[in-house]
Amino acid sequence: MSVLTYIIHNNGAVPQKIGGDDGSFFSDPSWTEETPEFAYQIRFFSVLVNAGGYAEKIDIQHIASFSEKEAIEYARTTVAEARENGTKQGFFKKNRASYAYMIQPNDDGSFLIVILDCTRDVAAVTSFMRYSLWFGLGCVILYVIILAAMCNVAIRPFVRNMENQKRFITNAGHELKTPIAIISANAEAIEMLNGQSQWTDSILKQVRRLSNLIQNLIMLSKMGERSQVDLVITDVNLSETVHAVADSFQQLAIDAEKTLHTDIADGIHVKGDSKCLYELVNILVDNAVKYCDDKGTIDVSLRRPRLGKGAIVAVTNTYADGANVDYSRFFERFYRGDTSHNSQKAGYGIGLSMAEELTKLMGGKINVSYKAQRITFTVRLG
Repeated sequence: MSVLTYIIHNNGAVPQKIGGDDGSFFSDPSWTEETPEFAYQIRFFSVLVNAGGYAEKIDIQHIASFSEKEAIEYARTTVAEARENGTKQGFFKKNRASYAYMIQPNDDGSFLIVILDCTRDVAAVTSFMRYSLWFGLGCVILYVIILAAMCNVAIRPFVRNMENQKRFITNAGHELKTPIAIISANAEAIEMLNGQSQWTDSILKQVRRLSNLIQNLIMLSKMGERSQVDLVITDVNLSETVHAVADSFQQLAIDAEKTLHTDIADGIHVKGDSKCLYELVNILVDNAVKYCDDKGTIDVSLRRPRLGKGAIVAVTNTYADGANVDYSRFFERFYRGDTSHNSQKAGYGIGLSMAEELTKLMGGKINVSYKAQRITFTVRLG
């Protein structure tokens, strides 16, 4: 029980002995054993109010901050609040001090009101909560630091492995260039001596294909190491860039019996690296021409967003068999829709991955969508 309860049960006076709570978790009897100064440590006063609302007995010997008049006034106020709210205990403040009160109704209609100074107890709880909060915050910060350190140690082998892979791709690419160049030179020499044949044509075609693959792998590996600091940021006329790329693919589309349409708004400028922007658009249009259905249509458009600055580049092509394709994997390296990796359509599955890297490098977003047998790659820059 609380000190207030003991005083209430002792008719408004401090009991000579406070018993321990046998059911308490802290059941050490020495913790509740009072000292000779116990009665002088408790600051309280009690008022007995009769049924008519008049004070019959007032005890203010154990408190200095209340006069007899104030004690009666506060006693009446607490009784009124108890009747209004239906409570028998509560708290209030006076001159920065905290007080707890308890009301005991008696059988004759009178009330015993005990008001206890609990300022030090409230301050102790407040301090405990404050220090607990700081201690908890410190533990969270320490946990984050330890977790970050452990994560760095845990992912270090993966980072090292990725760096080794990039280094291997770059080194292997440079090493492969020499034998490929020799094979190409030998095939051309055979053509000069014996004339052109299907065998030399096949050799030179595969050499060119392998050379392009190596070049793309090296470019992709270096791209992962680049940051925005490496870019040459200028004001780029994106309208001219998209026009130039689309014009360069017009004849290729005609030769493949496909139709390439453009809808390019004039005068659209963006801040970016001109080479990266050209390569980005080139990858998207090349992919559209390459994978467009036979006698299909490719649409290249450039427009401004409805709100704000920037630009939106959209490249669309007909793709009748695209209804059940997993488009979430289109930007994965070496992913191709034909899982057998056949070579009916020349490609290595890294172009769209490069497009995504270039877009992120310039702070843009790229996504793919499919609707009405048409696939669209959209790049938002700005």
